[in-house]
Amino acid sequence: MRKMFKSLGIILALAGILIFFIDKSTGSEIPLLAGLFMIFVSKEKIEDERVKFLKSSSAYIALITGYAFKLISTNLYEHQALSFQLIDINHFLILVFALAICIYYLRLYLSWE
Repeated sequence: MRKMFKSLGIILALAGILIFFIDKSTGSEIPLLAGLFMIFVSKEKIEDERVKFLKSSSAYIALITGYAFKLISTNLYEHQALSFQLIDINHFLILVFALAICIYYLRLYLSWE
């Protein structure tokens, strides 16, 4: 069941990326958002304290980094240095979940301990 949930999340995320860039209508980002969420909350084969700590701290780091990016991009947009502004909450959540997944797996598999 655990593997099926993560596989469904990967399929949704990959399909969501295509839909996100092809279809510009409202709500086209939902499959990507749902897929990233499913990947992040799915359980690992071995769910110990280290995995739980890495997931929660990766989520904190991603939230802080995503919000910093939002503030910086808004400031640069106001000064006409960027042509886009991160105003949609779903796009912010996609950024946070994508960062959290990347940070989590980098820390999980590239630890030197």
